[in-house]
Amino acid sequence: MTDDMPEGVIQTEVKAELFKSMGHPARILILEMMADGPVAVSRLRDGTGLEASNLSQHLGILRRQRLVVPSRKDGRLFYELSCSDVSEVLDAARGLLGTVLQTSGNPPAGGFQAGNLPSVARRATAGTSSRRAAAL
Repeated sequence: MTDDMPEGVIQTEVKAELFKSMGHPARILILEMMADGPVAVSRLRDGTGLEASNLSQHLGILRRQRLVVPSRKDGRLFYELSCSDVSEVLDAARGLLGTVLQTSGNPPAGGFQAGNLPSVARRATAGTSSRRAAAL
């Protein structure tokens, strides 16, 4: 971004980067897992089925966008949402998805049937609450 870009364009690009950082099924799942408070990295790893290095990369992206913050307790690393606005964006996306599905009666291109969910989402929906599964 340059100094000669209009303010609106800069804000649009920043918004696009923010949504891009949330635009991966694993990162959405990670954020959803944090909706109720801090989550230990070990629980995030178990809940997503991601290898430690992949989980670390996803958490790094979310941390750089200031969507999550780390903390330590009793030697364990936890992550939590940086603010309630993150959860509100996820709730809004869930509501929009419901509206889109009701309006068209069909999933968007690519669909959401269990057979074509990304593997991280299939693993996650197998043992999660209905609220988190519905978010996918």
